Amino acid sequence: MKVICQKRSAHVTEIILNRPEKRNAVDFDVIKQLTDCLQRLKTDKTISVLVIRGAGESFCSGGDLHSFHSLQTKEDALTMLSPMCEVLKLIATFPAITVSLLNGTAVGGGAEIASATDYRLSLNRGVLGFIQGNLHITTGWGGASLLKKRVGKENALSMLATANKFTMAEAYDFGFIQVFIDDVSEVDNWARQWIDPEVVQAYKRVLHTKKEQQELFLAMDEEIEACASLWESESHHLAVNTFLTKKK
Repeated sequence: MKVICQKRSAHVTEIILNRPEKRNAVDFDVIKQLTDCLQRLKTDKTISVLVIRGAGESFCSGGDLHSFHSLQTKEDALTMLSPMCEVLKLIATFPAITVSLLNGTAVGGGAEIASATDYRLSLNRGVLGFIQGNLHITTGWGGASLLKKRVGKENALSMLATANKFTMAEAYDFGFIQVFIDDVSEVDNWARQWIDPEVVQAYKRVLHTKKEQQELFLAMDEEIEACASLWESESHHLAVNTFLTKKK
């Protein structure tokens, strides 16, 4: 399985992106498996905390360009962008506390996934970056809209429009990361602060209103349209070909 879904404890469940040989890059199989996993878990009343992490030494390197390089037109791009955006919507509106455990580098779509969770913990290794601009596209899964909610418009613009990679310490300074830990197992200690699932899920309903959800989803949908339009540009395809050639 490219996505592992399992219990860590009675009230803590984790989703593991399980493609360590590809730095946990997202392909169509990952999108499908994430969707199935989240759809199943969102009805589980026993979950207080949902942890998302990567297998191996990386969190997620974003979209798998080897899988997506055949997507040429705006319509082609939407066959990937739209379903993955739905994944981020499921994470952003998940009924329990969500946390990205950044066990290593999170770039491109990986940074977008991290933006969808309520909290971000880091092992303080690797880098974080919304590097999509280097491929002449914008965030395509709704990550910019989510990032603005996490760090504010000014910080979000700095992180997005420069396409820079940041150390985890710099990401902490932006307000993107809340806590540093030394080992993956420490997430269990962090998760114990949240009380029983019924209370946690009730507060999530109170703090994430339907109006706010509708506004967020609209912004994410507009973001996808912008990315899809840029996707079919010659500059994007040239940048992708250059990237894939360097990887050979």
